[in-house]
Amino acid sequence: MKISFELNPPRIVKNQHFDLGLLNREIQKFTKRASELVNLVDGIHLTDSVLGIPRISSVTAANFIKRTGNPLKLSCSVRVRDRNYTSICQFVSDAILIGVERVLVLMGDDPVDGAKHLGLKPSSVLKMLYHENYNSVIDFNLTIPTKINNPSYIQKKIDARPIAFVTQSIASLAELGEIVDLATSHNILVVACIMVPSKNNQTSAEKIGLDWKEYQNNAVDFILKAGDLASEVLLTSPNSFQSGLEVLEKLHS
Repeated sequence: MKISFELNPPRIVKNQHFDLGLLNREIQKFTKRASELVNLVDGIHLTDSVLGIPRISSVTAANFIKRTGNPLKLSCSVRVRDRNYTSICQFVSDAILIGVERVLVLMGDDPVDGAKHLGLKPSSVLKMLYHENYNSVIDFNLTIPTKINNPSYIQKKIDARPIAFVTQSIASLAELGEIVDLATSHNILVVACIMVPSKNNQTSAEKIGLDWKEYQNNAVDFILKAGDLASEVLLTSPNSFQSGLEVLEKLHS
């Protein structure tokens, strides 16, 4: 089974002010966490300002990890909600130069400062990137909801020809199976995102309407079965890195 782990890069501002010393310490803590994942996962996925909270960019975070000599494969998210196409091209170029293997193009959460959405859509951005041949040197993925209620919305994503669909946090193997059936019929891979069921992650689960009752008592078995269905599992534990490590260690025991 191929498995990656999701890491959130450090926040830029804490307590409403910028502190370079604190940020450098947070970066050291962040790269240390990345080092603890070696031999437990195949890769690390770096998020892009989840919940609209400003953080160092995922591509900058990838560069810090690369500098430590970490051998894991890296992928990055890029938000299109608050970027123009020039900015996205700069991001993708930086990712290529650093050695990032995949970029997940997504809408992103509303920024906390209430900035206006610039109007770009992930599928249309992907088509522009393909037109300019970025995909010859880096892979691109798109997100997909866990329940497919709007076929036309999904068709636009299919038409954009991503290498893979990355699911929202799944709660049902049956729903994952439906996504895999749809994607594979169009030669698109599926990365199944699974949130670690821990007390510290409960608030995050509630925010996105995730009900993990199907796997909260046996996360390892659920992850293994998801890995049989999908091409890869992306494990996320937004509020408890230690809980994520514990699950990974159980998977290797």
